[in-house]
Amino acid sequence: MGLRRIEEKLAQEAEMKHKGTELALKSLEEMTRKVQDLHEDLQRLEKRHQADLKKNPELSRRLMALREELGLPRAIGIYEVGKQPGLMQRLKGKDEYHNFLALRIIELGKQMRSQTGGLLSISELALRLSDESQGITTSIGDITKALNLLKENGMIHEIRQLSGMKVVVFIDPKLTTDHQVILELAARFQGQIGLTELVRETSWTLDRVNQGLTQLIQQKIAIKTETLDGVIISFPGI
Repeated sequence: MGLRRIEEKLAQEAEMKHKGTELALKSLEEMTRKVQDLHEDLQRLEKRHQADLKKNPELSRRLMALREELGLPRAIGIYEVGKQPGLMQRLKGKDEYHNFLALRIIELGKQMRSQTGGLLSISELALRLSDESQGITTSIGDITKALNLLKENGMIHEIRQLSGMKVVVFIDPKLTTDHQVILELAARFQGQIGLTELVRETSWTLDRVNQGLTQLIQQKIAIKTETLDGVIISFPGI
């Protein structure tokens, strides 16, 4: 075979490979579009039948089985339907959706305890629940009902009002009056305040401020960070 013939053969093979790659890519793009369309259709269906999904665990369970079969996230709204006898027996009330929501809130509180010291603002809680949702938004009203259910049954310590912000206290942090003042300021400053600002706002001595911060830091409620601009105190749960 002459050199020219070899070059032509190699060029033909390269062209065939290129066309084959293009066809494969087009097929993948088409499959991706179909999966995305199916996911969007499923989200629309969930939103349209939101009330039924909240009240009918069997319907939710079947829909989650379909999601799993399609390789999609299994969350329906903010909870996965499943029996949790230990906690469910402790929760009272006829609305099963709020029982499940209360269960998820407790689980989130436990997961985040090492980061927040057991404090979590309701707005932050709503954001985290929304991150888990697939097309169904959890209302503040539903979250409040679930929290009240937990409070009535002794599953959370309390719900505090800090500078207009509601904060869930999952465990009793045994805070003093000074701690309460610091948390009020943390809420007012959106969860982060400089040590200098803290001293100025409280009119306390630096030693008193540091004493108040020590327990909050030990309990992971606050985090102290050295920066070029000075010491910053962050409150992950607020």
